[in-house]
Amino acid sequence: MDDLDGQMANHPHAHLSYLWEGDVLPPPLADPDEPMRVLPSHLNKLELGKSSSSCKVAYTTRLHRQAALQQFWCASFEEAQVYENIAANPNVIAFREQLTRTPYINLAGESTHTLWDCNTLLKTGATLLVSVKYDEKANRKSYLEEVANIATQCSADVADRVQVLSRFSFHPAARECAKAIHMARRGWDPDADRIVLEAANDLGPRFTFSGLITASRLGNAGRGYRAAARLIGDGDIGKHKLDLFTPNTQLWSNAS
Repeated sequence: MDDLDGQMANHPHAHLSYLWEGDVLPPPLADPDEPMRVLPSHLNKLELGKSSSSCKVAYTTRLHRQAALQQFWCASFEEAQVYENIAANPNVIAFREQLTRTPYINLAGESTHTLWDCNTLLKTGATLLVSVKYDEKANRKSYLEEVANIATQCSADVADRVQVLSRFSFHPAARECAKAIHMARRGWDPDADRIVLEAANDLGPRFTFSGLITASRLGNAGRGYRAAARLIGDGDIGKHKLDLFTPNTQLWSNAS
């Protein structure tokens, strides 16, 4: 069995077979014997093309609690912040930076192309191309018209939709939660994840954040909190996206 077959057999999304087709695949699993090893993305810094001179941030995260730590190259702090918020969305499986180049005819009638900042794979199997811009440009009418023109020429074989994002496209509460999920995923504690998920499944249809931590019996040293954050980030435990991680936050189990 080759590496990809092994990943598919053991991956938490292996049952979603349609995700294993196309350019963006679910992230590699962490090696339990070396869970803190960081894997580079498909890019090397010297292969960043037009962004190589401005690349300032190497963003490292897990895309879910069982995934390997991956390092993504970002041209700006803005890009790293958008990646952090995309990664924290429980509907997102994976993304790759600077992967997809699409040709198009611009509004002046000229043939050209664009290289998208992010190609995102969703649980539905849909793909989303993201252009990351600072907030002023992300809301500029002329730029949005340019992207809308590109979208009309983008084949469904390449992506299902396109979007322009800045870090301010995300609500401040959502950004705070994304940061907490990112920090919790940087750790590695499968036993705590299992214990907290089992506690959630036993608690009934609704429970509070503090009730879950208490039920897990993991104490107040942060271990249960981090596991809960990872499970929320992965979608195994539900939370309203704008509710912060507070003791009285309402949660629910998404176990089938």
